[in-house]
Amino acid sequence: MNKQEVIVCKLQPALAECEQHQRRLYLAWGEAKTFSYWMSDGEELSDDQVRTLDQLLFRFGKLQDAIGTRLLPATLQLVEEWQENEPFLDKLNRAEKLGMLPSARQWQMLRELRNQTAHEYPDQPERVKANLRRLLEQVPILEAVYRQLADWARERIQAK
Repeated sequence: MNKQEVIVCKLQPALAECEQHQRRLYLAWGEAKTFSYWMSDGEELSDDQVRTLDQLLFRFGKLQDAIGTRLLPATLQLVEEWQENEPFLDKLNRAEKLGMLPSARQWQMLRELRNQTAHEYPDQPERVKANLRRLLEQVPILEAVYRQLADWARERIQAK
């Protein structure tokens, strides 16, 4: 097996993993955006709604992690643009230049949001709600980032 075939063998499972996280994220997002919780003050979430939000947070983080640690590196390796010891920001900028990602800055903003929502603030319910609302608004952005990168990778695989 040559180097390119090895990379494609890494890329296929990364695409499948991301697809699974994206599909489950989309289901949780579709449900969560209908909650009246977003429109009212002081409303408590039901246990089912909490489970949906937990799934939303979990899948948002898992999708972003899988993109950043598996899909993006394998895609950059496929086109021989991966530099092992360079900062991740440089890799993001290269991916943006190549058209793999819409924006390196946007990726960083999504990462920051993921980190903010990973922390619980039981004594600050309005902060939690605001962070969740922002994450809910950014799900389509993360999905668009994933789709652009996945489509780019699949095109290169088919061209090989």
